[in-house]
Amino acid sequence: MRMGHCAPTVMKTLLDASGSNATWPVMLTAGLPGGIGNTGGECGGLTAPLVQFGLELGRVEAEDGLPVVVEAGHDLLARFDDTQGTTQCREIRGTSRVPLRCIAVVREAPAMCAGCVGAPVAGAVGPEARVAYQRLYEHWRERGFHCADAVLSESATSPAPDEELSDAVTAFMGGTLFTGMTCSALTAGVMALGLALGEIENSHARVARMIATMAVRGDAFADRMNAFNRVMNLGHELGEWFEAEFGSTQCRALTRCDFASTADVDEYIDRDGTADCADLARRVAERVSAVVERAATASPHDETGPTS
Repeated sequence: MRMGHCAPTVMKTLLDASGSNATWPVMLTAGLPGGIGNTGGECGGLTAPLVQFGLELGRVEAEDGLPVVVEAGHDLLARFDDTQGTTQCREIRGTSRVPLRCIAVVREAPAMCAGCVGAPVAGAVGPEARVAYQRLYEHWRERGFHCADAVLSESATSPAPDEELSDAVTAFMGGTLFTGMTCSALTAGVMALGLALGEIENSHARVARMIATMAVRGDAFADRMNAFNRVMNLGHELGEWFEAEFGSTQCRALTRCDFASTADVDEYIDRDGTADCADLARRVAERVSAVVERAATASPHDETGPTS
């Protein structure tokens, strides 16, 4: 009720619980509300915990070489889907004027996150999928490629320590944990906008005003209404550009690959799909840098909201 948006609220809660005073992870998640730049994708109740998994577990690998974050993350995805019936923001919030269901998701997310880190379910990733993920991860490591790293390392200057930032985004590869959902380069682009331009909301009164504006169908997402809105709106703009440029925001559609299938992964490797992904990530980073440069010269509190 002091921040008003899902992902940064969950992130701040998790940081408080872990005793961290860092603010950059909150800025990293500033544009993720509304399902990654208000595109309706993965819920902020998922993306913020995945950042926390990365901060806690880093890129430590299991015996087969797959990052431990992947197992814990898939456990979280399964628990979240069992509880909410979906992982997608657009389906959770529906068409309600005030997204009351989102409030329950935000309240439950930190405890769900703690359960997955403290007592992850063994075998959350099935045997074939695990082999496929490991094969792809090893290939990417040999190529020096990681979806989110490729964007964040080339875009605007970040206030986050390089190693910690790299750990934080470990889960964001292959469309979030290899699941083929929102392209992780797009997700990282939205994160980069947050790091470069993000502000942190901390006002009961302003959040109450935003909710009241939602209730009367006003423009609750105008930049001036909440400190997180500006980056969320720029993330939405980035998502629209991305879809127009590449035809989809979904990793599976872009790569034409089910990363849980060893046959698909082998085919992706054989045709050098990584080169296409690296080029896509480079173009996202360039676009982010252009947006940051433009936004730096504009008022941070204009009257606009998302364009669609």
